[in-house]
Amino acid sequence: MCRQFLCMLGIAFTVVGISETPLRVQTASANTSPPGAMSAAEAYQNIQVLKEIPADQLVPAMQFITYSLGVECSYCHVEGALEKDDKKPKQTARKMMQMMAAINRDNFDSKQAVTCNSCHRGAPHPVATPIIAEGGPRPAFESVLGEDTSLTDAPPAEQIIAKYVEAIGGAAALQRISTRQEKGTINISGRNLPIEILSRIGGKQLTVIHLPNGDSITAYDGASGWTSAPNRPVREIPSVEVASAKPEVDLQLPLHIKQLFNEVKTAGTEKIGDRESYVVAGINSGEIAAKFYFDKESGYLLRILRYTKSPLGRNSTQIDYADFRTLNGLKVPFRKTIARPNSRLTVQIEDAEFNVPVDEKKFARPAVAPTPTRPSS
Repeated sequence: MCRQFLCMLGIAFTVVGISETPLRVQTASANTSPPGAMSAAEAYQNIQVLKEIPADQLVPAMQFITYSLGVECSYCHVEGALEKDDKKPKQTARKMMQMMAAINRDNFDSKQAVTCNSCHRGAPHPVATPIIAEGGPRPAFESVLGEDTSLTDAPPAEQIIAKYVEAIGGAAALQRISTRQEKGTINISGRNLPIEILSRIGGKQLTVIHLPNGDSITAYDGASGWTSAPNRPVREIPSVEVASAKPEVDLQLPLHIKQLFNEVKTAGTEKIGDRESYVVAGINSGEIAAKFYFDKESGYLLRILRYTKSPLGRNSTQIDYADFRTLNGLKVPFRKTIARPNSRLTVQIEDAEFNVPVDEKKFARPAVAPTPTRPSS
């Protein structure tokens, strides 16, 4: 039970402090090159598909499979020996990845038009026969920029963002903020754990979750990220995840949102609960990298939906903001609900403070402890 809980922590908490990497990835080889500089085949044992992808993209690819099939890593892998081929689902998965790549290559100019999720939709085995849903059919479509007819009534993105800035206290007040310290609890599966989040301008954030057997820590230093867990080595956060998480870790997000993307534009309107919202899309390389949902009435940012690219498809993370309170003249959300396809958790802030002194070293990756040498006999 404890192992399952910790694994859920590892998969779910990248956005608030724990990356997917450290808890399940197999041990890399003795190569000392940076993870991004090696291929998956060089860094891991027995890689037969996805050999040429960067090593730090293998975990996001495996994560995409778990989301698409609704399974744990042990469905395909032998725990403690992930390189073994003892389980049939692992061999089947290799064939499915090759089939998917061939479909996209031969029919969609190698674009990710077909993914694992296209057929599986959260189930280990695709359903061949259409299901009659209770309450009538409710088709789910992934919205494509430019197809939303509600764009005719939506203001331009610049106007929506400007209203957000004014709603939370104004640009001048936001520019005076250099650090923020938050303390509260994080709830997963009904279990509350103490959490501390320290943020600094420049995309720096340190999150500490106090587990019964020690602290689980994740840090972003503005360009990269690392994470550690009790009795486990420090691990790098995949570079694609670091890039995707930038909107959440930016302490002055509304002032920098245009700098994070090649293009920012209104993508339509959508209802979140009982609130009508404007949707603003952040676009990189022609693809939507993140969506921002702003309350039509209050102007507050209600939700961020961001996508992390992987070699097999895009992993989505949704962050909902609520319980807005005034702190030093700024409106700040004291509750965040973070959801991924296989998990949902809530962070409730109990105490927050701006402009506290922060040591830059807190965000730095800890030095690897030297391996103890055996005394000579």
